[in-house]
Amino acid sequence: MEDEKIAWTNVRMRLDQSYGYDEIWEEAIQIFNNRLRKKFFSPIQIIINDRSKNGEGFAIMTVQCAIIETLAAFRKGMIFNHNNRNGNPAYEYKSSRKIFTEFLLSASIFKDHFWSLDITGAMVPNNPFNSIDFYSDVRCALMHEARTKNNWHINLSPKKTDSKNESKFIVTKNGKIKIYRTLLHYRLLNYFMEYQNELRQNNQDGEILRKYFARKMDSLFEVVPDVNFDWWN
Repeated sequence: MEDEKIAWTNVRMRLDQSYGYDEIWEEAIQIFNNRLRKKFFSPIQIIINDRSKNGEGFAIMTVQCAIIETLAAFRKGMIFNHNNRNGNPAYEYKSSRKIFTEFLLSASIFKDHFWSLDITGAMVPNNPFNSIDFYSDVRCALMHEARTKNNWHINLSPKKTDSKNESKFIVTKNGKIKIYRTLLHYRLLNYFMEYQNELRQNNQDGEILRKYFARKMDSLFEVVPDVNFDWWN
């Protein structure tokens, strides 16, 4: 982590509070990319490649829930603070439920899982699966009790499934809600790259995402909030 912190410290000083995408912002994105791949995605891939069937899905899914919240927080520049009180900065959050479920109800990866579009193109939340149920019965159950609850199950992909291209990773089968953890791994990888491409956009949306991204990177490497940097304001 020390090398990553040094790299980010050097990059943030060179950004000079400019939000236009350039080679310096690309350096920042690559620090983020390398960190999540090394510490999260690669360990999951090692487990998957081992092809063991002895309950590893629980470990995989727990890490995946951490990835989901990380991406949700980066998109909004939100920083977790367990001691958050009234009067603290608006970018701090104490409860994960809101940021986690809002992400499930908006991110492209979860279309047709936790949200869908009706015939008019309007968004239908919690269809076909409920985001709060997933948060409480999968994410929280794994984090706090090392299990899933209320009919949620973690499974291997069905035989002959194209894990790298199949889009549907949650299904109802034989009365059970099944999460195919390997399919979700590849979908999260795709979304991870999608988010990085959004960070590269040279438009207003890209600039907003880069501002939130920089604040979150500061927090990640324990840089003290500094109002001299616009992303802390």
